[in-house]
Amino acid sequence: MSVMVNNVGGDNAEWQHALSALLPELSVYAYPEIPDKSQIKYAAVWHHPHNDLLQYPNLKAVLVLGAGTDHIDQAPTLPDVPIVRLIDPAVGTDMSQYVLYWTMHFQRGYEVYRKQQLEKVWQRYEYPLAKTFTVTVLGAGLIGSFIAQQIALCGFNAQIWSRSPREDVSDDITFYHGEQGLQRALSHTNVLVNCLPLKSQTERLIDVEVFQQLPIGSYFINVSRGAVVNEEDLIEALNTKHLRAAAIDAATIEPLSEAHPFWTTPKLFVTPHMSGATYTRTAARVLADNIKRMERGDDPFPIYTPSQRGA
Repeated sequence: MSVMVNNVGGDNAEWQHALSALLPELSVYAYPEIPDKSQIKYAAVWHHPHNDLLQYPNLKAVLVLGAGTDHIDQAPTLPDVPIVRLIDPAVGTDMSQYVLYWTMHFQRGYEVYRKQQLEKVWQRYEYPLAKTFTVTVLGAGLIGSFIAQQIALCGFNAQIWSRSPREDVSDDITFYHGEQGLQRALSHTNVLVNCLPLKSQTERLIDVEVFQQLPIGSYFINVSRGAVVNEEDLIEALNTKHLRAAAIDAATIEPLSEAHPFWTTPKLFVTPHMSGATYTRTAARVLADNIKRMERGDDPFPIYTPSQRGA
């Protein structure tokens, strides 16, 4: 039996080499060079052509080569096998550090000191204590929850919001859910962090109504998908100074075109979707461990279920 790899937009050879080293008992093929489709037992894919996964009669599982599942959500038909999401602890650590960096940047006013250095000014300012500085994470999934926990461990007042109730939120994090819960959370938020997945219900969810519910002078960080945010409303919130600043690691269309207004919007910091990039050096082991788990007859983790489509 074999493994098929197809990382659209990335390096198939790197994944092929890494998985071959970790799974020497299995053959690993890079799509579309598949000698015998009946031999493919596991498909490790990212943005794979829709319906192609239905062509492998002995397929046992599909392993996603990234943290998101929006391309899976868009597939008209999926094979009747487990769809395994990729949750790489290294990615969670990277993303939480990204959010922590910008949270501290905003809380301590580091941009002011950078400007003062250029002007040769020596002046310090008071800043809010971390315990009084509220960071609200939108999205209580594995990544969002981990980020909120790390923010809380660093002494900030951490909140997390989900569209539906949850029972697994840490005691040191204030939890809100539903529309009314979102309003209460936003009303005293200093930094709003988007960790929501891109679904039909979340597309352009963060818009002018959300930004207006934040206190004047608050901040915004996006480490999820760009399309969860109404980009025009974000720019307007910055231009009117309702938002003091924002850090954006994702855009609706990537890479940004040279004419995109994000490049020139004041107080908007742009990074090229690097807050939690999937790196083969760590993620391949997560995939290999799940394949070994299934070869032993155990369940992989975490499994994406069709009920999550559009949820």
